[in-house]
Amino acid sequence: MPKNKTRIGIIGAGDGASQLLDILSDYPDSKIIGLACRNAKRPAIAKAQAMGIKIYDDYRKLAVTPELDVLIDATGSKEVAQYLKRSRKVKAEMISGYSAWFLWKMVEKHRALAREMARNLGEQETLYNTGIMLASAANTEQTLSLIMQSALGVMRMAAGTLALYDEEHGMMQTKVVMGFDKTTAAPLNFEWKVRPKGLTSHILSNEMPTVIEDMSKETSFDIAPLIRLGILSLIAVPLKVEGKIMGILYVDDFAPRKFTEREINTLNLLAAQAAAAIDKAILLERAETMAVTDELTKLYNHRYFLRSLEKEIKRAKRYGDEISLLMIDVDHFKNYNDTWGHLKGNGVLKTVAEILIHSARESDIVARYGGEEFSVIISQAEEGQAAVVAERIRQEVFDHPFPGEEKQPGGKLTISVGLATFPLDGQEAATLIECADRALYRSKALGRNIVTSCRQTMGTPVPRKRTAKRR
Repeated sequence: MPKNKTRIGIIGAGDGASQLLDILSDYPDSKIIGLACRNAKRPAIAKAQAMGIKIYDDYRKLAVTPELDVLIDATGSKEVAQYLKRSRKVKAEMISGYSAWFLWKMVEKHRALAREMARNLGEQETLYNTGIMLASAANTEQTLSLIMQSALGVMRMAAGTLALYDEEHGMMQTKVVMGFDKTTAAPLNFEWKVRPKGLTSHILSNEMPTVIEDMSKETSFDIAPLIRLGILSLIAVPLKVEGKIMGILYVDDFAPRKFTEREINTLNLLAAQAAAAIDKAILLERAETMAVTDELTKLYNHRYFLRSLEKEIKRAKRYGDEISLLMIDVDHFKNYNDTWGHLKGNGVLKTVAEILIHSARESDIVARYGGEEFSVIISQAEEGQAAVVAERIRQEVFDHPFPGEEKQPGGKLTISVGLATFPLDGQEAATLIECADRALYRSKALGRNIVTSCRQTMGTPVPRKRTAKRR
């Protein structure tokens, strides 16, 4: 053994001795050569044996070991202290009494600091990893889910909810719910009004987290709905970016608990990171939506329609499905605009768009083709099924009371519809559009306010200019 190693013996095997074993064994300039204890069941005995340290059942045998440099009395026993003080055979330097007590306190402080440092490092690592994951999140939904998972991990809590804030209407809406019984938890997209002086209002108006350590002692707010969910403690932090409120992150537990200042600060750091990520994700989604959305009607635009039609045809070819396409035109729309002006005309287009969304199936793709023309892609639908959808749309428009429609030819504002089906009427997007267009042209020629399929147009020429007004 190198001469620069300090050889140490320990008398006593209590909690302090266990901590000393851990610390001194990691210290490169020390070597524990013996541990003395009469009670073989003490926790430090098994630890010392596992470390290869010799065990003495009589402390006096360890005390007189000539190799010892330092002997630590961890017993607090007067008998042991008197023996070590009087015996001339004990050559090692003694640490006992107040010195030993001071050493134990240092050991305890060291251990507490080590635990604190390890936990801080773990939390910092979690925050760092969370930042990386949020930066690579594919969409807002994934971003919100990652935030909730990270919060539960950092706080070591059982459940939580993330809700976004609609400032315009003063409403909260749940977007992520974790850790609750599905039969009692608030469903996704559950909405509630932010009430003045309520708990939600209090959380939103504060910069720091709102902490309730024991729900049974809370009297400032109505927390009955939370108690019904089994929540007995919570910490809730507002999600804010440059003064803009994004929502609230709730982290809940099913038992009362204390929250340390470090935990509160850590969650606050996570919330700041989360709010920025949510703001970015929402802005990106809005930009993506605007790129494929018609500004007036909020339907998909012409570009998205063409891309979707090609994608649906490829999918239909792969799986042997049928898809149908509706081309729709508002009848005598120029007459309406000339009579009432473009603002009222825009109102008609918005209303027709709403009727299309309402009347079409949820899986259908509804788009504004251009001007007063619309298109609907009906997936997995043969001609007969698509005709039912087309007729429902036509009837809904006919039945709707449009303002000023009495000035229209026939006294009603109506639409004409052309229908084409893949693969019956064409196997490419351009061909299908051409067939549906021919059918729409035929509907116009037959008097408008009807649905015509491509098969009903055999021998009918396609109009020379696709952009010509239908009227």
